[in-house]
This record gives sequence, C-alpha cells and structure tokens, in this order.
Amino acid sequence: MGRLHPAAVHPREGTLMRFFSLLALASVLLVAAVMPARRVGRHCAGAPEAVSGVPGAQSAPMRQARVVPRIPDYPRFAEVAESHSALWEVTYRYGEAAPYSARNRVTAHVLAVSDVELLDHCLHVYEPPSPLRAYTAPRVRAYAQASAQCPPGR
Repeated sequence: MGRLHPAAVHPREGTLMRFFSLLALASVLLVAAVMPARRVGRHCAGAPEAVSGVPGAQSAPMRQARVVPRIPDYPRFAEVAESHSALWEVTYRYGEAAPYSARNRVTAHVLAVSDVELLDHCLHVYEPPSPLRAYTAPRVRAYAQASAQCPPGR
C-alpha cells in the first residue's frame, strides 16, 4: 500500500501547473502582440533595418524595379474598349509608336493607332476585307455577271 496512484496526486498541484502554463501562454501572446512585425529578409545586408541598426525603426517602402505606366485619358479608353468589346479586344501598349491596338475576336485582324479617338472611329467604320484575292475578284464578278445574263434553263 505504499504505492501512489495517479488519483492520489494532490488536486492543487494539477491546478497550479495549469495556471502556470496559461500564464506562460498569455505572456508569449502579449509579447508577440506588442513587438513590431519583422520583415522577411531583414537579415540581408541591404535591408533597411539592418543598415539603421534600430530594431523597431520603420523605413520607407522599397521602390519597384519599373514604373507602371498609366494610360492617358483612361476613362475614354475604357469607354471605347467597353463599347466595342463584343467584336474587339482593345489594349494599350506603353512605349510604342501606335500604343492603342485592337484585335478582332472573329477574324483576328489587328488594328493599331496612336490616338484613342482615332481608334474609336476606326472601330466604328471597320469592314473586314474580302476573303477573295485581288487577282480573283474580277473573274468572280465576270462569272456572276455572265451567269445573270444566261437565260434560265441553260
């Protein structure tokens, strides 16, 4: 009868252990909430915090490698793109001589211009070219005229 059973442990010891574990958890959470967030890559030599040496100092954000271009007169560009979106895929390519371009969704013809107003006009009046080659068009017209002149039944 000299052996201790697990149920024979004093109930206050288990409560005390739970209390200390909850206290440790609360202190860790409090420290994590109060400390400033650390960036990934802070250990690198070029990182701003590594250079300044102050652990909590916030520096200016790093500049992007390239400048994102803006579309001039974007509201008008969006209006043109939306009005012709059924037949045309309208895009803007920064830095080209003709930055506004449109690709026909059916025929895959591409149209490129330097002004958004000109693009709108061209898309309004665009007619796809004839599928016939230039050298075959006179023959087809002549054949159509000759067949129209023939009397029926021949």
